[in-house]
Amino acid sequence: MKIPKGFLVFFHILGIVLCLSLFLSEFLRRDDWKKETTPLPKETVTTLCKNLLLNNQNPLCNGFKDVYAIDFADVFEDTFLPETGNPATYQDVKNKIGDYKVECKPVVHLPASGYSYFRCFYDLNGDGYWRYAFYFYYPSETLFSIRAGSPND
Repeated sequence: MKIPKGFLVFFHILGIVLCLSLFLSEFLRRDDWKKETTPLPKETVTTLCKNLLLNNQNPLCNGFKDVYAIDFADVFEDTFLPETGNPATYQDVKNKIGDYKVECKPVVHLPASGYSYFRCFYDLNGDGYWRYAFYFYYPSETLFSIRAGSPND
């Protein structure tokens, strides 16, 4: 059975149009989250840059663009969970970003694995939109994971 060329061309073009429309709709919505929050206050950015030992040349610290809480995700990973394998402690995190702590949850015990942990939440902007969750082993208070998200995630 031979399929007419016109039929194949039509569906090929239709596929391209659908892919482009999906790409365009995602492109137009990429900054929608900015309607839900605001840039961090300059004082907050200055404090974070100082506490995290970032220099003024860092794009987060040079004052040339608006900085949002989400922008510190990579810095937190690099600072508190470095690839060298020397993770931060609860006290380290408290010393650097303790002013932005919202709450800590009670210790969770996992009998099957023998591990216990607790987590603390940090909100750099104080608006509840983008929060970081830091997970610490208990009782050593050693950081093992950082997760982040918004209420829409």
